[in-house]
Amino acid sequence: MAKKRPGKKLSKKLPRTGQTEESVPGFPDPIALEAAMRDFLGRATGTHANALDTPQGQAEELVLQALDITDKRKRAELARKALEISPDCTDAYILLAELARTRKDALEFYRQGVAAGERSLGPDSFETHAGHFWGLLETRPYMRARFGLADVLWTLGHRDEAITHLQAMLQLNPGDNQGLRYVLSGWLLNMDRFDELARLLDAYDEATAAWVYTKALLAFRRDGDAPSAQKELEAAQRINKHVPDFLLGKKPMPREQPAFYGLGDVNEAILYAGSAMGGWKSTPGALAWLKGAGPKPKAPKTRRSKWEGPSPLAQKRLLGLRQAFDVWQADARQLRSRTELGGVLIHPWVVLVTSRTHDLILSQTLVEDAPTAELLWDQLVSAMQSPIMGEAHRPTELQVHTGEPWGALTPHLNAIEVEIEALDMLDQIDHVFEELERDLAGDQPPSLLDMPGVTPEQVAGFYQAAAEFYRSAPWRKLGYETAIQVECDRLESGPRFAVVMGQSGLTFGLALYDDLKVLKKLWSGRMSDEANARETVALTVTYDDDSGISDGDLDAIEAYEWEVVSPEAYPSIFRKERGLSMRPPFGWELELMQGCLRTIPDFVARHPIDDLAKYEATIQAPSGEFRLSLSWVDA
Repeated sequence: MAKKRPGKKLSKKLPRTGQTEESVPGFPDPIALEAAMRDFLGRATGTHANALDTPQGQAEELVLQALDITDKRKRAELARKALEISPDCTDAYILLAELARTRKDALEFYRQGVAAGERSLGPDSFETHAGHFWGLLETRPYMRARFGLADVLWTLGHRDEAITHLQAMLQLNPGDNQGLRYVLSGWLLNMDRFDELARLLDAYDEATAAWVYTKALLAFRRDGDAPSAQKELEAAQRINKHVPDFLLGKKPMPREQPAFYGLGDVNEAILYAGSAMGGWKSTPGALAWLKGAGPKPKAPKTRRSKWEGPSPLAQKRLLGLRQAFDVWQADARQLRSRTELGGVLIHPWVVLVTSRTHDLILSQTLVEDAPTAELLWDQLVSAMQSPIMGEAHRPTELQVHTGEPWGALTPHLNAIEVEIEALDMLDQIDHVFEELERDLAGDQPPSLLDMPGVTPEQVAGFYQAAAEFYRSAPWRKLGYETAIQVECDRLESGPRFAVVMGQSGLTFGLALYDDLKVLKKLWSGRMSDEANARETVALTVTYDDDSGISDGDLDAIEAYEWEVVSPEAYPSIFRKERGLSMRPPFGWELELMQGCLRTIPDFVARHPIDDLAKYEATIQAPSGEFRLSLSWVDA
């Protein structure tokens, strides 16, 4: 049986706080539903009275009328009229908050709604009815307003205050008819408040994805990849097998979160991943641990024990094969491109056997380590007895590269009447490996060091700054839709506008937009995806696992030992031009981003968002010193 969604969706739109567990598309609005319930209970108990006899009742009637009107301006007018009649009409403030044009306006309406609810209920109600608060119909407007207040506080960056509200509401109503515990668990996870999260999980022990996967994550943080953590993860995967696909990015998160979910279904996984992604990403090694928890493909292993050659019986069987004139080539090479084996990206070794005479690939295999003579022999035997193409036979000649381990095979090949020739170049094999490298590399962008004018010193500075930025996690201190104006004495084309990403937990990073007008259009929701792709111009850093990093950059990270914070925090930087064009940054862009990554966390920590004073910083870069000036964009 499908359950209603436990909490609210996290999006960049203003929250529809009236949509608690009882308000989803196709269901009555909770305000109208509660009015009908009050009327029914009043008639049943003989206490029914004409609601229009009191100012509060008259105001609530106007709110009910407003709910039947689709015109937003007219709805707002009725809500204001309701407040003129009764300033304690909490639902009127909620309605105005939902219709507000900005989050700041919504915040003020929710604050007034909470205050109105407190006045209407009176201080004694909070003591008398604590523990079963939602059971009284008259408390529900207050609870909705406070939920809305907490949600807007969170999106504006007032995280601790938002959490305090939800914790207090759960004390008033431990039964949690609004599903606050699911929202709170995601918030505590994103803020690394693990002791409080553990207490919350213990208070509501349940077999939902939100609970069992969060328990597994906490066990991993506490014990690492210990049996206790593995046991929690195995239990979680039994409850909902779909969650890892969304946390690991194997399946994309939908634009709109579902209104309903069933225990163990895809919708439950989407709702959990949307709220908990930040906690998983910010836990070093957690996503790699989750990725490695599933069934692992078995890669062929090279054997290291001493090999003395094939047995006499094996040689006899090979001599029994038909021999035809055929010149083969064989080689083993480690690929420059990475591929995934056993859940890990590696540079694999490929063993190929080809027929130069007939232009065929006869045998191929992929292994983790440099192949031994025994494994090479096995591949040659496979090519003779069970070729990928053609009929089984012995060649007349095998061409290989000079040196070991092929030299060890010479006497055994001679014993089955196959000549072996050592060459410096293998034309056919070289061509096949070139094609294979191209296919595996695909459309990978150039590495940072491939860009004109980019030096290892510049890239090292960028990686160090990116690691410091990730550790400081400035997204925890900022709300949605906040921007920082960045002026640089090297920029002749005007300021950039920095946006810290990570508030939702889906993507961590920093973007430097060229155009504030385009950025504000994005915030307003007035830009389509097509317009966004066409108009947006920005220099962007995002953090993810190494699957999104080019092979060239991964090789350089290893060779130069550049700093990466965790397996989930490889920084990827690119310049997004108009249209769909993207490229790695030039040297001066890399240094500009380095300066922003270094200065923005300190700026955020020292400057409240209403402090519009400029913050000056001097950046030391390989190409020379430059200055940055940072200030909040007054939205």
